[in-house]
Amino acid sequence: MDIEEQFRTYWDTRETDECFKGIAILLDDEEWTGKGELSFDASQLPIISLDGASWQVKSLKIHGRYELELQLTNKDLTKTVCITDDDIEKFEAYKLLHAVFDNTDHEKCDGEDYEDVEDFYGWELS
Repeated sequence: MDIEEQFRTYWDTRETDECFKGIAILLDDEEWTGKGELSFDASQLPIISLDGASWQVKSLKIHGRYELELQLTNKDLTKTVCITDDDIEKFEAYKLLHAVFDNTDHEKCDGEDYEDVEDFYGWELS
C-alpha cells in the first residue's frame, strides 16, 4: 500500500494538528521549545505540495506551538517557511509526519519499536 492509500484509508478523517503533535513527540519536543529539529538525507528528501507548488523538504524544525519551520528546495530555489497546522492540507501534514517517523528513533514505553506510523498514532496520539 503506498503512502496515499495509507492516508486515504486511515488518516483522511484526522486533523492536521494531530500530525503536528506527532512530529513534536517524535522530535522529543512536546513542549514546543524550538529545540526539535530534523534534517533529511539529500537522497531521500520528502516532497510536499505547498501553495500549489511541489517542494522538497531539506529540514524541519519546531518553531512554536503547532508551528513548523521548513527549509524547502525546488530546483534552484531554496526558502524557509513557517507553517501552522492551518496552513497546510491534511495529506501534506501527514506526509511530513510520515517522513519524520521514518527518520527518527521511536520506541513504545516498553522498548518495543512501533510497527508503522499508524501504530505510533494508536499508541501516542489516540
